[in-house]
Amino acid sequence: LLSVSFVEASADDGPGKSVSNYYYEALKYPCPPNLSVWWNMGSMLFLILGAQILTGVMLTMNYTADEQLAVVSVDYIMRDANYGWIIRSLHMGGASMFFALIYMHIARGVYFGAYLKNTHVWYSGLTLYLLSMGVGFLGYVLPWGVMSYWGLTVITNMMTVIPGGARALDWFQGGFVISTVTLKRVFVLHFLLPFVILGLSLAHVLLLHVNGSSNPLGLDETNFSVPFHPYYSIKDLAGFALLLAGLVGMTFTFASLTADPLQWQPINKMKTPAVIKPEWYFLYAYAILRSIPHKAGGVFTMFAAIAGIAVFPMISSNENFQSMKACPPARLMFVIWVANFMFLTVIGAQEPTGGWVLAGQFGTILHLSALVMIPMIKADWEFYLFMTAQLDEEESVVNDVKRFLGPRLLSN
Repeated sequence: LLSVSFVEASADDGPGKSVSNYYYEALKYPCPPNLSVWWNMGSMLFLILGAQILTGVMLTMNYTADEQLAVVSVDYIMRDANYGWIIRSLHMGGASMFFALIYMHIARGVYFGAYLKNTHVWYSGLTLYLLSMGVGFLGYVLPWGVMSYWGLTVITNMMTVIPGGARALDWFQGGFVISTVTLKRVFVLHFLLPFVILGLSLAHVLLLHVNGSSNPLGLDETNFSVPFHPYYSIKDLAGFALLLAGLVGMTFTFASLTADPLQWQPINKMKTPAVIKPEWYFLYAYAILRSIPHKAGGVFTMFAAIAGIAVFPMISSNENFQSMKACPPARLMFVIWVANFMFLTVIGAQEPTGGWVLAGQFGTILHLSALVMIPMIKADWEFYLFMTAQLDEEESVVNDVKRFLGPRLLSN
């Protein structure tokens, strides 16, 4: 919340600057004066990340990474450990809120052209998103229910589409099949990677503070700015209160809202479930994966759909028109993209038969097309506005010349 650019600070005041000076500069950090609630998502993600790390560390004290004992340890946490069900429910609900905030954070960046302001921040954010997806999937595996086992089987088999992937798969599994060794490695990665995400998140904020935040109108905050405190610190605190209220309310009212009943069934390695599906925040990617009948094609298409936002700064690069508010065609395409994301999420939860497969293929084409068309439409619209302004300026100059020379020509 109170991070500050140590790059700028060290350049201005040298290495001997005290912590209190950094704290003071953080409070007085210049921010654009017109930031809306959509700029609260970043600080709220920090809060949820901290809560996830805290509750995760507490859960590790009673979890056992073993094929036979994993489900038993989860059952012990939920039934016998003091407040264990609350901690696990907070952890599960926090994961859903974390990804919901990530998707809103990305959507805000796309709509208001954050990728134009600072490409380093955009790409570091994309890296954080990919790591978060990995951590989220690893956490889904740990309860070791039916969906955990078969979900891990599906995802790990994707490694075989790359050269040397079969050898890497055997190394990751610790053998030729998924076993307790695999579960232990999943557990270790799930424990360590959130701390990597925390460190990269701090770097993400420092990169943001080097060039400043984007804003709805694309103003230069060096000329129009307000201090972070009290204008935005109060907004962040209000967002924290609402977020915690929602998380606690979800924990005590809908504790099993995102849980899959199949996770409590014993694993049968000889029988594949009729429908294998991940958590809701991965359903859109899973729908894309299933829509392509070719294994390698499906894997590469899914990764292209996930990381496709990386092309945005390459296609549209004019910082004078950051927001889509000045571009109605791109705004319409953005709405279609978001609606299609929800459409793919619904498709990913269905059994892959008949019309659902065709619907998934249509949604996949639309999703990939939107990733290219949004920045292209925005760039073309920017060029149109620029040329219109140039023509209007030239016409204005001609009219001024006529008004100035007209009387003289008539008198002569």
